[in-house]
Amino acid sequence: MSNDDATEHHLTQSQAAHDQHRSPRVTIRDVAEAAGVAPSTVSRAFARPGRVSAQTTAHIREVAQRLGYRAGAVTAQRMSDTDGKPNGLLAIVVADLRNPVYADYTRSAQHQCLRNGYGLMVIDSEETDKLERAALQSASRHIDGIILASSRLSDAGIRKLAEIKPLVAINRSIQGIQSVIADPTNGMETAIARLAQLGHASLSYLAGPESSWQDGIRWRALTAICGQYGVRLRRISSSEPTFHGGFLCGEAFVQSPTSAVLAYNDIMAIGFIASLQARRIAVPTDVSVIGIDDIQLGALVTPTLSTVHLARYRAGETAVEEVLAAVRHTNNPHNRRPIMFESRFVERDSIGIAR
Repeated sequence: MSNDDATEHHLTQSQAAHDQHRSPRVTIRDVAEAAGVAPSTVSRAFARPGRVSAQTTAHIREVAQRLGYRAGAVTAQRMSDTDGKPNGLLAIVVADLRNPVYADYTRSAQHQCLRNGYGLMVIDSEETDKLERAALQSASRHIDGIILASSRLSDAGIRKLAEIKPLVAINRSIQGIQSVIADPTNGMETAIARLAQLGHASLSYLAGPESSWQDGIRWRALTAICGQYGVRLRRISSSEPTFHGGFLCGEAFVQSPTSAVLAYNDIMAIGFIASLQARRIAVPTDVSVIGIDDIQLGALVTPTLSTVHLARYRAGETAVEEVLAAVRHTNNPHNRRPIMFESRFVERDSIGIAR
């Protein structure tokens, strides 16, 4: 080894030792906060400088150098475009395309993308965070932004994605992440008030996935509402938020029945009604049943399903608008308050007077 090579080798070892003992490690989010920009802007400044103004790039690099941040070359290469130009493509991740709810989110997002000259990639996570993470990893180099519809990823996992790509979450509130939420609270309160008026004093809730943020929100809101109206509440766990999952809830229900039931979604409610009918339990004569979502199928089954209507189309369109604003740098990265859409109760034939 030459003297120059030995010197270079020694300096490299010294730098590695210094980096190893530097604590705490500076992240993209640290740089973004200090520079007053979004984490995705910091990522683009290093990986795709052509997408960020020269003045902003220089400011970010100066802040990064001052803080001691070192861009991760592997991550930047994996997540960036090959030519530094916009792809003209967004991705929407849904939990289960078999559920009409996610088809509605996808359709509304696609229409809004087309109105803005963008294409839309659809990823079905099949209710698993592992598949969701792997699919986004593969797609990341081809997209400009991400919409997560009822994501099953952890908060930390979503924040990490948002450091790389502009991101909006539907029906999920995470600090520092822009979210669009179809809030079921108003509709549920109207539904419970109506049940109380009809003489119902007990209610079973057919729960959604444990990893669902919305399920937690619905359960807490329902607990407070039932307390307000003097309705006794119990929770029935389900295997999956599907027709089959709702059908299986029938077995647990008959062991300790209540006069009314509210399901996590319409599909579960329809499966649950089928389970009751198979046991010759009449709806609404014996049990009143309400769903959440207001999918088209609910108005076609017998009896027609009472439900809480959620503004899915508006939520899908707004999510696209918010992502594109971040992609085009026309948004305020410091204004991350959730955008809320209220719900309403739709009364149909599946509820009646308590027996």
